[in-house]
Amino acid sequence: MIELFKEHIKLSIEEPHEGYVGTRFDWTGKILQLRWKNIPLCTTELAGSTSELQGKGFYNEFGITEAIAYDTCSPGEYFPKIGVGMLKKENTEPYDFFHQYDNLPFEFTTEADHQSVTFGCINRHSQSAFYLEKKISITNTGFVIDYQLENRGSIVFKTNEYVHNFLSPGNKPLSGQTQLIIGEAVKATQFNDGLNPGNCLTYDGNQITWQCKPESDFFFEDISKVADSGNKWTLIDNQLKLALSEAVNFKPHKINLWGRAHVVSPELFKHIKLLPGETERWQRVFEIKEIESAID
Repeated sequence: MIELFKEHIKLSIEEPHEGYVGTRFDWTGKILQLRWKNIPLCTTELAGSTSELQGKGFYNEFGITEAIAYDTCSPGEYFPKIGVGMLKKENTEPYDFFHQYDNLPFEFTTEADHQSVTFGCINRHSQSAFYLEKKISITNTGFVIDYQLENRGSIVFKTNEYVHNFLSPGNKPLSGQTQLIIGEAVKATQFNDGLNPGNCLTYDGNQITWQCKPESDFFFEDISKVADSGNKWTLIDNQLKLALSEAVNFKPHKINLWGRAHVVSPELFKHIKLLPGETERWQRVFEIKEIESAID
């Protein structure tokens, strides 16, 4: 376990081969928990579960809908899952991110000091070779993730990346004290077609509120318009009087929203297209602010 401290912030991070070693989430920088004034802000995918195969904290994932080379390889062959390893394709069914595939893990490196930790992930398989570097730096108000992905292979990388934010300030259930500001403006059609048990969630502009505790999963895909100013989300807890936000330095490909009674996950998707020899860099900034009341 790696722990970073600064001011009121504490960040707990798993090393690549510790804890979660499933084939969905990226092993480089599995952020388990963010604490503010010793208040936990994250939780697990399933309430009360101790399974090491579930999501936690700020786990990220490459290729949930665009698995590199999956469609061009045959059953029994291997395809790359960035941040994890070479996964074995079992049949002709579409890629299933929930499935636990046979895995040949990549090489991983870790360098840490008191302010940051840098993870490296190296794939040496010729066609799909790459180098991923992820630096997580603690700040006075949160943390920053800097990514660098280099295509060292001979095929085009077309995929995506997002952080599956398992958020639960104070480990409390969602309620009328919870508010989410997301993207530029909620898309009415996407919201109405989403999974909204009991019409628990409502929206006005780009603000979403909970009328009650959800009794089952809610999910909205591509929920918000993304303009130049729509590259962030802010989760507000009026009881704790804090606002937690994620801002990115790219225009999101799409914004999804998922959650259950105990957890909410706004997700800003990064589209990636890398030709052989190309490198791409991007950044995610997470910040905590104290507030007096709901943000208008």
